[in-house]
This record gives sequence, structure tokens and C-alpha cells, in this order.
Amino acid sequence: MVGRGRGRRPGDQGTREAILAAARATFLEQGFNKAAMTEVARRADVDTALLYHYFGTKLELFVESMAGLYTQERQAAARAEGRVRAGVEIVSDFLHKWESGPEEPGRAFVALAQAASSSPEAAALLNEFVTQRIWRGGKAEPLGDAAARRAAMIGAQLVGIAWARYIMKLGPVATDSIDDVASSFGPTIDNFTTAIPDTN
Repeated sequence: MVGRGRGRRPGDQGTREAILAAARATFLEQGFNKAAMTEVARRADVDTALLYHYFGTKLELFVESMAGLYTQERQAAARAEGRVRAGVEIVSDFLHKWESGPEEPGRAFVALAQAASSSPEAAALLNEFVTQRIWRGGKAEPLGDAAARRAAMIGAQLVGIAWARYIMKLGPVATDSIDDVASSFGPTIDNFTTAIPDTN
């Protein structure tokens, strides 16, 4: 681990945010496997030990830093209105978040896919990331069987769209505008939200 050097940032109120910003930049530039915790610490100007103190593992830091790409304004608005988001909204929001940053469009998804393929633990955490952070907007209460199945089906569809667009670069899914892709796949998402009714 990196020893505490002169001028290193101690643990304070802004330390966690500084680490997340540095981690996000490092993971997007270098990918999950190549990114080193020591490099994140250097960019955040903290001791490497603080990364483990705040986040536990490299994987947990990765998931938290990627979650920072997402905001839940539209999810919150839909809940306030007492409605389920339309499939077009869900797909559009999902793709916009991968393409709204300064990095190459889809670069963050590629980093997520790389992490998911690295270990079963990574895949499990990233499953939680897709279902809780993206699709469910951070809601933490347990899902019933039907809702869990619905979330899994929607998550699989969203990941498949992103995989085709950013990794496979497959046909119109890769070249069409976000609005066009959302219009094409929105009805499929709508089907999942209605075809699997809640039973509890």
C-alpha cells in the first residue's frame, strides 16, 4: 500500500467524493482489470488505505463509481406521479446515461461488461447494479417473486441492447439514434412490466 506522503489528503468530508471521481476517471480510461487502486489513490491525492476503508474492495469501488453516472430524476418523478415508467423512457434513460459523459459513448458500459466477466462476484454485484441502481432507481425494499422476475427480464433486455450497441456494434442498434432505439425496444419493456403481474 502507498504510505502517507507529505500533502496527502486525510479522511474528511470531501474524501469519499474525491475518490469516486478519481476512480470513475481511472476505470473509464483503463478498464476494470488494468486500473490499479494505487492509481486511483494518486489521482484522489489520498493514501491507498483510505480506498479500502471507504469501499472495501476494488470491485465495490468500481460499482459505486459507476453508479455515480446515474441520476434518478425521471424514476423519482414517475413514482411521485404514481405511474410505471414507459418502456421508451426506460430505454432512452438507460442509453443516455452511457452516452452523456465526456468519454467515448458506451465506454462505461464496456468497463462494466469487462468487470462482470472477471468473476462470479463481479457479475452478482453488477446484476444488483442494473436492477437496483438503473431499473429500480435505487429502491431498496425486497422484491416479490413476480417483481424480481420482471426486473430480471427488463435488466437482461437493457444489457442486451447496450451489448449490441457498444460492444458488438450490431447494425441499426449501434447506428440508430437513441430515440429510434428506444422506440424499437420500448414496447418489449412495456410487455415485461405488464405481462408478469404482482402476486404479493
